[in-house]
Amino acid sequence: MKDLIRQYLDNGISRRKLMRGLSAAGMTAAAVKTVAESFAPLPAEAATMKPGEGIREVTGNGGMLYIQQLKSAGVDYIFFNPSTGDAPFYDALVEVPEIQLIKGIQEGAVVAMADGYARMSGKMGVAHIANVGLPNGMTQLVNAYKDRIPVLLTVAAFGTETAGRDYGQDYDHQETMVQPITKSYWMAENCAGIPDVTRRALKFATTPPTGPCFLSIPDDLLRERATARIYDKSLFNVPMRIRPDASDVEAVAKLLIEAKNPLISVGDEITLSRAEHEVVELAELLGIPVCGQVGQGNWSKPFPTRNPLYIGTFVAQPRFPGAVDVHFNIGDQVGEKLIPGSITITMRIDPVGAARAWPANLAMVSDIKLGVADIIAAVRAMAPAARLKQIADDRASRVYAYTASMQKMRDAIARDLNNASSITMERLGVELDAGLEKDTIYVSDCDSGRAMDPFMAWGAGAKTYVSTSPNILGWGQASATGAKLARPNMPVVSCMGDGSALFGGPQPLWSQARYSVPVTNIVVNNKSYNNERNRIWSIIAGQQFRSGKDMTCYNGSPDVDFAKAASAFGVEGETVSDPAKIQDALARSKRANIEGRPYLLDIHVEREGVGAVSEWHPPFSVAAQRTRMV
Repeated sequence: MKDLIRQYLDNGISRRKLMRGLSAAGMTAAAVKTVAESFAPLPAEAATMKPGEGIREVTGNGGMLYIQQLKSAGVDYIFFNPSTGDAPFYDALVEVPEIQLIKGIQEGAVVAMADGYARMSGKMGVAHIANVGLPNGMTQLVNAYKDRIPVLLTVAAFGTETAGRDYGQDYDHQETMVQPITKSYWMAENCAGIPDVTRRALKFATTPPTGPCFLSIPDDLLRERATARIYDKSLFNVPMRIRPDASDVEAVAKLLIEAKNPLISVGDEITLSRAEHEVVELAELLGIPVCGQVGQGNWSKPFPTRNPLYIGTFVAQPRFPGAVDVHFNIGDQVGEKLIPGSITITMRIDPVGAARAWPANLAMVSDIKLGVADIIAAVRAMAPAARLKQIADDRASRVYAYTASMQKMRDAIARDLNNASSITMERLGVELDAGLEKDTIYVSDCDSGRAMDPFMAWGAGAKTYVSTSPNILGWGQASATGAKLARPNMPVVSCMGDGSALFGGPQPLWSQARYSVPVTNIVVNNKSYNNERNRIWSIIAGQQFRSGKDMTCYNGSPDVDFAKAASAFGVEGETVSDPAKIQDALARSKRANIEGRPYLLDIHVEREGVGAVSEWHPPFSVAAQRTRMV
């Protein structure tokens, strides 16, 4: 379906053919009409323009034409790591001070910075990396692809005169190599066409459902000169503010009102649509319990976790609220999973993803903010306020009793943690919840953090949670750097496991030091891939479990001193192993951030789970393999 929409956006097919193709893909007639109409009108800003307004001609080399198109598209930052061939990009930026360069020292970190910036700004993240370094950047491009983050990744490809000659750093099929992990990809074919192909890539990446795009520009085209048109962003903005079909809205409203035991599941498309307020309003209007995802499956927490209607993780056969008869999934791929005996309704931005993994009784393609608002209006129109209040009170009283018991249990666990002499994950969660500012943007790249998260408050009036659904390690420190650029007045904390910090660090610390990025970097250090070992030993329970030998997951020997490593990159840091000293360490990091400096806390936590106490690992020495020379 994305190829069909791309052809339409690129003026390759007619509107009629687009509608026929959407129908063939399984969309209802009403949904097809709504999607097609969303592409038709120009944005309001462009509709008021005079003929020719918003278009200007520029003469320059290919690098200048590309940069000028980014400028007209409203790009503020380019995250980059340089190579020789893309010098024309940076030559052009000497004359375009409106765009700020942010340098990273490894391609994966560069892409992750652009990703973090895009998540928190709602704007396009632009990354430039070396042509030959593309495989490094692809490691982090997976996170942006799975989470629908608008990132433009550009390389200066080998010149058209050398393509296919198998030169030293050249390789074939570069563009198609990124196909599985991008929304789409382009290659510039001539110098004069660079602004237009850039415009197309930007348009496709930012058209909902958003996602990363790849652009390859041969370096000889960057050096050539041409005259080309540059387009204002309003001329290729496709907002896709789709409303659901009115009859579907009425059907959903009726089902939610009349349900005996309804449930709402929530996902990241709520965050992408900025629809948190509307989803809370709907849940509270009808007293419906709400569940979300933890760990792999979601990158945000779009419903306040301390709201008394929030019951925790989505499961297909929940102990509470019991036998669900109407399940309304809002914006979540995993949340479409069938609940036995339940009517499943799903509302999604993404027509490709909707009802893909599991079938649904009613699937709606809609902007989440507009769609939920329409359902709220329909509910209010169908029943008088007194009846709605009675329905909400009856349902909510049971939910409130359950969530209060869960909070009482968390409080009891937290009190018991105060007596420990070492730092558990739960204790760290309690300390971070108390010590971090309520408006903190918390960037998590910590698989073991699933034990911490329930002890921290997320959502409206509390901290903002940002992670990745595929959990590709090495993303956190770099992404937090981009997030701070997007929200410079908000406290930003990066939380990484020691395994993730070894994957992706400490390269982002260099960028934080150079650009005075006041982020607190927390390394949750248990000297192991702790959750990975728990899954291997507890779920698979193979020979490693039976023999008591951890062949893969222990990261000690040697132990890494992350605070010392940070100092080599110009970032202050300290090690914390006493739970009583966590708050003082957080205060020092907060003070450094206020003064404009990044800081790192290497927090030593307990290894937990099956086989956690063992430090055994397969003994081997390369030095011992040497043969004595005679």
